[in-house]
Amino acid sequence: MRTVLMLLISFALITLVACGAEEEANWGLAEETTADMAHSYDYARVASAAPSVSLLAETESRGPIAELPTAAQQRKIIFNANIRLVVDKFEGVSKAVSSLAKKHGGFIASSNIHGSEGEPRSGNWTLRIPSQNFDSFIDGSKGLGQVHSLNQDSKEVTAEYVDLEARVRNLKAEEERLHKHLDESTRSLKDILEVEQQLARVRGEIERMQGRLNVLKDLTSLSTVTVRIEEIKDYIPEPTEEPTFATQVERTWDDSIGGVGSFFTNLSLGVVGFVPWLAVILPLSLVAWLVFKRVRRSVKLPIAFTSSSKPEQPKTTG
Repeated sequence: MRTVLMLLISFALITLVACGAEEEANWGLAEETTADMAHSYDYARVASAAPSVSLLAETESRGPIAELPTAAQQRKIIFNANIRLVVDKFEGVSKAVSSLAKKHGGFIASSNIHGSEGEPRSGNWTLRIPSQNFDSFIDGSKGLGQVHSLNQDSKEVTAEYVDLEARVRNLKAEEERLHKHLDESTRSLKDILEVEQQLARVRGEIERMQGRLNVLKDLTSLSTVTVRIEEIKDYIPEPTEEPTFATQVERTWDDSIGGVGSFFTNLSLGVVGFVPWLAVILPLSLVAWLVFKRVRRSVKLPIAFTSSSKPEQPKTTG
């Protein structure tokens, strides 16, 4: 009996010791988890309150990095278009192109007009139009004449633009450090020459990248549109571009007016061309009329003389 009692007491003690060890282990694990959560919370709070600290640490560890384009950042796209139009009358086309470009905030970069009045004429214009007005200008240019062909293309250069901006900033920072080193740390002529050589290299890189950046700014802010307009009489369009009834009425009216104008123009030119000949024709006509009159008079005299000298025949009575 005593032995059984001792065994029960020993079992109870062992159980109590095991439970206490397990509870202590769980308590320690809970404290460690709580500490980890507090550390994570503090880190998140610090990072959200001062994001520049983590960014500065990353920059110092990895060096200057280029900023990636974000959705909110303006995209850099180069727009180009080439449009060819056909008109029946070339008069006023150049003024219409200039007015259309000014209406959309652009300008004429170059122009070239061929031909003279009375012959088929054509013109080429290179226009620079703000990129935000590119589509509206293309729609408006279709009203200058009948579209023969239209080609458009675009190229996105946002990544290149952002990369160049970052590189230029980094190079300028490097240039500033070299200037500071040249002013404060160099002593010997050899060091001065080496620093100046590095400055020349950095300055050359900055100018090269800045030049490319300026080109991209110009190409993305102003689109390039090439317009060619040709004067073609009785132009027959493609089946997909058949003129409307209003266009046919306008062309018929213009042809009729043109025919009347051509008739009076030719008549006037004929009269003007005939006037100088009057100085020759009138004297010749007067001389011819005098000669004809004189000849006629000379022919009539003998006839009259013969008839007057002939004896009269005696009258007979029946």
